[in-house]
Amino acid sequence: MKAGAGVKHIKILKNNRGLTLIELLVSITILGIVLLSFMNFFLQSSTYTNNNQKKTVGVNVARNVLMFMEKQNFLETRNYFHDVNAGIEPSKEGYLKLFICNDQYETFSNSSTKTDINDSCPNKKNIMINGLEYETAIYSEEVTNPDEMDYYIPITIEVRWDINDREYSTSVDGKIKSEDIR
Repeated sequence: MKAGAGVKHIKILKNNRGLTLIELLVSITILGIVLLSFMNFFLQSSTYTNNNQKKTVGVNVARNVLMFMEKQNFLETRNYFHDVNAGIEPSKEGYLKLFICNDQYETFSNSSTKTDINDSCPNKKNIMINGLEYETAIYSEEVTNPDEMDYYIPITIEVRWDINDREYSTSVDGKIKSEDIR
């Protein structure tokens, strides 16, 4: 055997330019853990964005209902909410439900029975946007200054929707003004 042959053999073993299978598996595992944490972030971000989109739609539905209520007869609305505005009745008992009847909004008293509503509007439905059903209710509250009752009615539009058996809601506050000051 030659004297230089053993030295070359040691250099070849120490000058290994490739990766072993174990090194490759360890690096893929570490990369997978890092990517998994990023994927979880993007999944949560997507869920949060989706929920915010539905809430934005709910707020827009409430604003639309508020605009509808502003166009209604002030005296009829004031008479309906009189007991609530005067503090005689709690706001959660004297409210209106809103449905779509014959492609128009129509309000019904919360004391109306399903039979009464179905007789008046057999094709009633809630507001449907992007395959999601939004229920709306219109509440008022007690007015502290009795003089304001002749000109303003404070109302709150509450919109509710269900996703996977979980209820969500949002609301918009506003005031209905008398035609006398419009």
